[in-house]
Amino acid sequence: MTTIYPILPISDLRYKTKEILNQVGDEPVVLTQRGRATAVLINFDTYNEMVRRLQALEEIRDEAIMLLAQANAQKLEFVDIDALAELYQEQLGEVLPTAHPA
Repeated sequence: MTTIYPILPISDLRYKTKEILNQVGDEPVVLTQRGRATAVLINFDTYNEMVRRLQALEEIRDEAIMLLAQANAQKLEFVDIDALAELYQEQLGEVLPTAHPA
């Protein structure tokens, strides 16, 4: 399901600050600059919940990686660090920190 949020020019913040902040209490507001989306205003409680969920998901991801590594180690099937780094980047879109620079 796609939700369309209100889209407002960033200049509206100058003149309609109170209205926009009240609106953020109900739903996110997308701010544009020169016709392009540049920021999203969200309710502080919503932000905290998003951060909490993200941290929980990262913990689950890290635990899954550890369990996989332990299972492979028990079977004496080790994964090359470069292969692990490549898989990590494919799955998460970020570079795996390594002990030795590339």
